[in-house]
Amino acid sequence: MYGWRGRIGHTYPAVVAETFFSDFFRVVPEGITLALTTLSIQVIQEEDLKRAESQLDQAVEYLAKRKVDCIIIGGAPMFRLRGLDGERALIDRVAKSTGIPTTTSQTAAVEALRHLGIKRVAVATPYHEDQDEHIARYLRATGFEVGQVRGMKRHIAEIHEIPLDAVYKHVKRTFLDSPDAQGAYVPCGHFTVPRISELEADLNAPVVTATYAMVWAALRMISVKAEIRGYGRLLETIGEK
Repeated sequence: MYGWRGRIGHTYPAVVAETFFSDFFRVVPEGITLALTTLSIQVIQEEDLKRAESQLDQAVEYLAKRKVDCIIIGGAPMFRLRGLDGERALIDRVAKSTGIPTTTSQTAAVEALRHLGIKRVAVATPYHEDQDEHIARYLRATGFEVGQVRGMKRHIAEIHEIPLDAVYKHVKRTFLDSPDAQGAYVPCGHFTVPRISELEADLNAPVVTATYAMVWAALRMISVKAEIRGYGRLLETIGEK
């Protein structure tokens, strides 16, 4: 039976999901499946974000009808737009209305950074400067010190086209240019970071990506313990007692 060990529900913010599937199923243990609905973000602008947010209740309802074990609400730019209180209210509302453990992709990332003991973080993004600034502001509001914040200046439709070696070098350079950073954060479920274990070895520091933070949070919510090796320090903690 599909999802015999756990069924993760996810609202994917963009119109098309591609790289997210590869990253997700590369690391989840056998018996874990994904129920995914998509929203309509095409460009990260306020009008687009608000339209996508208006679709959330219906998307969550679809997932609840499928009786998923947890819900991860994607779309960190939406949460940064509504602020910490608004994000917390959204999580509480969905959890209460569905009776299903719920979090957001952005909250998952914050909790992952804290779990790894990171207090000062370098941020390597695929975005333009406006979103980089929003991310830095959000992280500071949640209690982090923020070092270098550097984006690759790509629109959503272009992110999946970035060569993986360029992503690797982008994250590495951003961290090394950030004095005293204790780890790197890479937002965006579109944005694949290759060879995370090798990257962490080069940096001698953990790397938290949006997708793997969501996987980590979901497996914790549904109480799944599994040995996940080769994809970074965060996922390795899933198997810890």
